[in-house]
Formats: sequence, C-alpha cells, structure tokens
Amino acid sequence: MASLAGKMASVLAPHFGAHSADAVARHICAKYEIDEEVNREKLEILRDFLRRGLVVYVGAEKAQELAGDCIPFVG
Repeated sequence: MASLAGKMASVLAPHFGAHSADAVARHICAKYEIDEEVNREKLEILRDFLRRGLVVYVGAEKAQELAGDCIPFVG
C-alpha cells in the first residue's frame, strides 16, 4: 500500500533520513504483503514489528509513539 509506506517514511524520516526511511517502509510493507486490502490484524502485527525494531534506535517510549504515528490504531 503506497499510502501506508509513504506515511511510515514521512514519520521515520526525521529519525533515519529520507532514503533510509523510505527503504525501510517499502521493505516492511512488502514483507507483510501490505496492499490496498489491509485488515486490522495485519496492521496490529505490523505496528508491533515496527515498534520492536525501533526500540533499539529511539527507546521504548518513542518507539511506541512512532509506531502509532506510522500505523494508527484501528478501532
């Protein structure tokens, strides 16, 4: 899903640079086969994967915030 990858890249760019953020976002979306038909369960798994990966770089609290900004909670 191009819009999700774009949103992820824009959220992550200030922390990792535009090119790295774009590459990461595209890779993660491809890995989880994110396309136009994304279900809630897949988004929750993706958000958790992203959060766990970010902890090393920005700490636990900021990782939670960034993952939520990249992939908003679906209610």
